[in-house]
Amino acid sequence: MKKVVVFVGIILLVCAFKELSPFEKQLLGNLTAQLRELQQEKLYLHTDKSVYNVGEKIWFRGYLVHAAGLQPMVYSRYAYVDLVDRRDSVIRRIKVVERDSCFYGQVNIPKDLQQGDYCLRGYTYYMQNQGEDFLFKKKIRVINPEDSKVWTDVTYTKNRENSYTATIRLSDADGEPYDRVLLTYIAGVKKDAYSKKNARTDKEGKFEVKIDTTMKTIEIEFQEGHPFPFKRYIHIPSHLRDFDVQFFPEGGSLLSNNWQKVAFKAIGADGRAVHASGEVYQDSVAIAEIETQHDGMGCFRIPVNPGKEFYAIMRTEDGVEKRFDLPKVSDDGWGVTLVGQDSMLHYRVIKAQNARLPKELYAVIHCRGMLIGSNRVNGLTKGSINMSMIPEGISHIVLMDEEANVYSQRLFFRKFKQRPELKITTNKPTYVSRELVKMEIDFDAPFKGYLDGSFSISVTDDEKVVQDSLEDNILSNLLLTSDLKGYIDNPAYYFNDTTPEIDAHLDLVMMTHGWTRFDISKIAKGEFAVLKFPLEIGQIVSGRVNNFWGKKSKGANIVLISNYGLCRMVETDETGNFVVNGIAFHDSTSFLVQALSAKGRRGVTVRVDEDEFLPPVYDLPYNMQEKKKEEEFYKQHGLNYYYENGEKIYVLDEVQVVRRKIKKSYSFYDNLAYHQLDSAKIAENGVMDITQIIQLLPGVTFEKDDEGEDCFKHFGRKLYILVNDFEEPMDQIRLIPVGALRNISLLDRMQGQIFFGDRGANGVLIISAEPGWTPKPLGRPNVLPFKLLGFQVPDEFYVPKYDVDSVRKDNRYDERSTIYWKPVITIDRENPASVSFYTADTYGKYSVIVEGITSNGIICRKRVPLVLK
Repeated sequence: MKKVVVFVGIILLVCAFKELSPFEKQLLGNLTAQLRELQQEKLYLHTDKSVYNVGEKIWFRGYLVHAAGLQPMVYSRYAYVDLVDRRDSVIRRIKVVERDSCFYGQVNIPKDLQQGDYCLRGYTYYMQNQGEDFLFKKKIRVINPEDSKVWTDVTYTKNRENSYTATIRLSDADGEPYDRVLLTYIAGVKKDAYSKKNARTDKEGKFEVKIDTTMKTIEIEFQEGHPFPFKRYIHIPSHLRDFDVQFFPEGGSLLSNNWQKVAFKAIGADGRAVHASGEVYQDSVAIAEIETQHDGMGCFRIPVNPGKEFYAIMRTEDGVEKRFDLPKVSDDGWGVTLVGQDSMLHYRVIKAQNARLPKELYAVIHCRGMLIGSNRVNGLTKGSINMSMIPEGISHIVLMDEEANVYSQRLFFRKFKQRPELKITTNKPTYVSRELVKMEIDFDAPFKGYLDGSFSISVTDDEKVVQDSLEDNILSNLLLTSDLKGYIDNPAYYFNDTTPEIDAHLDLVMMTHGWTRFDISKIAKGEFAVLKFPLEIGQIVSGRVNNFWGKKSKGANIVLISNYGLCRMVETDETGNFVVNGIAFHDSTSFLVQALSAKGRRGVTVRVDEDEFLPPVYDLPYNMQEKKKEEEFYKQHGLNYYYENGEKIYVLDEVQVVRRKIKKSYSFYDNLAYHQLDSAKIAENGVMDITQIIQLLPGVTFEKDDEGEDCFKHFGRKLYILVNDFEEPMDQIRLIPVGALRNISLLDRMQGQIFFGDRGANGVLIISAEPGWTPKPLGRPNVLPFKLLGFQVPDEFYVPKYDVDSVRKDNRYDERSTIYWKPVITIDRENPASVSFYTADTYGKYSVIVEGITSNGIICRKRVPLVLK
């Protein structure tokens, strides 16, 4: 909270030496209230690497900062990390608690996870108020040695508009085709029993599938598990050759009687930047030739003549040509333009030929909601901004009147030309295998002894972990991508150097991406966002109690106990709700709650609230170019072996199947199901309760319906539920023991409509329990066993100690890809940080990456090589 006061102090100092108008006082007060009461958060995750094998752990450190000042601040005490696949399903979700003023832990990658790209999503519960666009996201690549038994090469041929043929070739690790093999496939979403089709590969191992541009996946598997069990999802890249070009006049509008800069961005159907060129026309007369300069972006200047229309004819490298209209010319608008010169940024207010000056017009400058200054505009005003007074990152200049109506706006970026550098020194220039590395980390002169902060370090093998110098990192994320909607290609590029060309390209990003995190107009009007997700400063158990007639039970007595000895007693309030707070529980905690009426009777029903999360979305781009890169990566770095207890186990291409697993059906509908959880999958997640297990189905969530009752939904639509082919109330379903579950199936909307009419129009959940289990009358609705997502107890990263004889003489080959990981290292003003670890047996280069934030909000990142020879 002290640092919030610092932010507010900065705002007050800006306007301390000038007399404020009523509008400026209102703006200042609302911005101060925003910083004090509605603090926004940013979360960045530093992972040990970005490429993993199945069965490994994703080690991470979470940096939670104030979205305005970027200082490390812990408001939320808990953070969440999801591993999401391309089908928008959560593979793993963990909750970590604040430790050592930060968040760290690990995500265990399932051993049976399909090889491919996944999204790591990080956020606090409170951050969900800002929406999906402002959650942290990072692409994670997972290698599965089992997948090396079958390589799938896919080529696409266009048949007609929006229709393609996918030719899929199946081969083994040596490139030999799986010829004359029977298989089944489903193209796109399974809609009915006829969605699954049969095919046979030819002598080259190929077969064809008809697809269209709406499909995202092709699911294939060997028929009846022959020659061995195999199932894979092939993700279909965007094939549309269509593209779009958007034009962004500086300040927002084309104003008559002005020369104006216009930025533009060309994107393909998949949302990725494309190269395009063309001509700009004024009433059919070409006046400018234009071409994208960097990542689909470019700019040009044109004379904006009144009464004229402007358009562009643009062409891509694929030969697609389209016409795009520029924004209409305004005759009565106002605008603002920027010109940089050395350490000053000059702005100029311009107007259209018939524009009339409002009674009060202000040029307001703010950085992430912190007011930098405001000036009254009198006609064609000019002004200057001393960039040394601007915090690093995105800032915003806005023309506003006294009613907070916006006339024009422009983003600009201030980047430190010189920032504090970390200095990493080792005790030797080179090393041999299994040798001790001693390392010191400190700030370089002249900042040594003046700065302190908290950092994390990873050391990885360059041969196994590809380092992409252009991918998002702590600098680009906290200063750039976390404040803008839309995908930004190669964000780290803008921070790798400080050349004029890079600065010009960064300004194109500012002109082609709108400001979205801080809506200055609404803040100025006092229109603050309604927060659905509260700030999570502690763990609670909450719920409600209804009496025999379904009414709210006031004064009911609640007893909450856990398997770790917790016992708490509370009463319900006037609305029948209860809250048990001041507790802490980890992820293996089970609870039981009992409710009695105010008179001590059992005739009440108790329910517990579940956490609510934004639906997972995998929205990282995937086009033909990305597909090619992905395939090349897995062919180069894919493995045909894994380690088990230190032994290298090779995956054979040919496997003799002694016994074929028979797919069991417990319900008539199981064979038609859109998705299934069989007994093996249920047993694997036996520590969960039934509501958590059901949510393993893609798109299924446990929420409240319109009447506030618990229900399961599939992508926001309430599901119809059957248990052993009979309807059951939710209270009864929640009492089914996990050990009694045999299968859970999900019918989609079409199937549900066919078999169950309007009741199943949103989809149907089919729950099969063990034979002999029959629905029983709800014996004690006042007693409820349940589990909530508790915090993770982090593991310790294992580092072999080769100074011990038994370890040094171990003849097993040390091929670790992550050599060292430590989530918390501290540099204080008197002492550098010191770490030590042993090298592995692989010779070559390692990458040492240190990321972190100083106590006063300066973001630091350093990468240095470590050589074994």
